[in-house]
Amino acid sequence: MQTYQKVIIAVVICALALSAVQWMKKGQESSLLPVKEPTIIEVAKARSGAILRRVRTVGELTAIQSVEIHPEIDGKVAQVCFTEGQNVNVGDPLFKLDDKMAKAKVKEAQARMVQARLEHGRAVKLLEKKFGTEQMRDKTLADMHVAEASLDEVKILLDRTTIRAPFEGVVGLSEVSVGAFVSPSSKLTIVVDLDPINVDFRLPESYLPFVHVGDAVDVTIEDFDILPVDAEIVAISPQVDELTRTIVVRARMLNKAHDYRPGEFANIMVVAGEIKNAVLVPQIAIEREGEEEFVWVVVDNVAIKTTVSTGVRDANDVEITHGVKENDLIITAGQFKVHDGEEVIIANPPEQTKK
Repeated sequence: MQTYQKVIIAVVICALALSAVQWMKKGQESSLLPVKEPTIIEVAKARSGAILRRVRTVGELTAIQSVEIHPEIDGKVAQVCFTEGQNVNVGDPLFKLDDKMAKAKVKEAQARMVQARLEHGRAVKLLEKKFGTEQMRDKTLADMHVAEASLDEVKILLDRTTIRAPFEGVVGLSEVSVGAFVSPSSKLTIVVDLDPINVDFRLPESYLPFVHVGDAVDVTIEDFDILPVDAEIVAISPQVDELTRTIVVRARMLNKAHDYRPGEFANIMVVAGEIKNAVLVPQIAIEREGEEEFVWVVVDNVAIKTTVSTGVRDANDVEITHGVKENDLIITAGQFKVHDGEEVIIANPPEQTKK
């Protein structure tokens, strides 16, 4: 019996010894595993401030005045009076139609008017001498007025054989040649007023309270301008488009060198008021995964991935409308090495960050 007890005690002692050896070995192995050091990062405080509401959109250049030139009467082109693309003033002749028939009609009407005046003069004298009648005097007076009106009419027709520029601008390409027969449906050329020039663009109706006539607009013509060109809003449509819920805005800019032409597309930037007391974080703090935007917020030296909703942006800051509050510490450098819930070391403590 004593021998049996000694065996059991020996087995227990061996088991305990073996367990102790394994525990010590495991402790040694775990002590050899590398320990991940906290990631060093930099932070900035989310701050409250004002930010300009900058709206970017695309517009199209349009002429202040632009017209197709058509003749008012039928006729044959006798002369083209301009060089294509030249500047013209109001009333400058552009085309001349054959006016021989019109001039002949003017001479005929002048002769009829002279005759009508003479007959009326005789009728008046005869009535004064009691040889004529009031009826004859009145008839010759009416005939004289008809003759004068007929003369005015043919003079207008003669004047219409010369087709003139309706306003100051640039004349386009000639669509007809000398000798061509034209009618009022024939397009001869165009005249376009290029300076100044309009810029038409659309804005969502939600911006309507913040945009006013007289506001400045930055206009950049793609592949042409390096720096934006200044324009000024001159008109806002009184009606909102029911389908797109947008409103048409018209700005105007100088174009003295005629560098810009109607039909060109332009990139537009409008300052639509200012947002006060917005929560702002640096642009570099914003990250994106698909449609989701997020920042890393540091709480008690632990990085927390936080989904945010953003609003207006400028060159440096982004407005945060949801997810971050003022004075939150936002990681601005080193965030690409951070994982959610990991410990971090702040290289620039909060007292050193911008307030």
